[in-house]
Amino acid sequence: MKGGIVGVVLLVGSGIVWVAEALHCEAVPGVLKQIDAGAGRVCGISKEGKVVDFRDDGWVDLEASGKHVSVGPAGLWRVGLDGLVFKWFQKGWVQVNPGNLIQIDAGGDKFVVGCNPSSGIVCLNHRPALSYDGSGSVSWMAVPGELKYYSCGPVGCWGVNKLDEIHVKLGVSGNSCPGPEKWYRIPGSLSMVEVSADGEVHGVNKHGSVFKRIGVSACNPFGSGWEHLRVAGISSHVSYDRGVLWIICRSGEVQKCRFSEALPSE
Repeated sequence: MKGGIVGVVLLVGSGIVWVAEALHCEAVPGVLKQIDAGAGRVCGISKEGKVVDFRDDGWVDLEASGKHVSVGPAGLWRVGLDGLVFKWFQKGWVQVNPGNLIQIDAGGDKFVVGCNPSSGIVCLNHRPALSYDGSGSVSWMAVPGELKYYSCGPVGCWGVNKLDEIHVKLGVSGNSCPGPEKWYRIPGSLSMVEVSADGEVHGVNKHGSVFKRIGVSACNPFGSGWEHLRVAGISSHVSYDRGVLWIICRSGEVQKCRFSEALPSE
């Protein structure tokens, strides 16, 4: 991937360092491997590999197994244990043919993106993503590049590759989900990254530290620096929606967090 280096990163010790003024977390019952929040809903993968939905302060089994789940403007999607792709349609799961992914994201503007076992990147424009009912087949579109994790929001798509390098693609839309070929490299290192429906960007590095990208907006889609969020324990996965940051610890414990506006630190 090629592109200009944009922004400042805390991980290499340069530029602006931000410290969260306050991060208030509470434990949520249950043990999860992965979590995703979007469109006012929170879903996850339990330690047994079951797809679950958070309701009334507890997890409801959605009667399916999986290794990755995503919920957002494009609906509810999951990747099965064997890599097959499924979509929640009306009152149940329908298999998406063809489909072979390791990670999927439904957080873009009603389109779907994902990564396959070969680090290839694919996407579905909003019309096939929304209308597919399990009959016939879909035509996944190839996205130039190689990533292991890819997530989209209103002002850009963020991803990380096998080296934990961070990349951003602009100009992606529901009518043109591959976007232009150009990628922008963001200095730093993350194992996974998630973009929320309102454009917030959060990620976790290989050491289990959680970071938030500061200043992401339509006028500045790359943001201006990283904020290191001080959370208890070592983290493995994060997702954000409507003011709530959901964190999974490496032990599988789940935290539901809210934080105030950050202040710059000298």
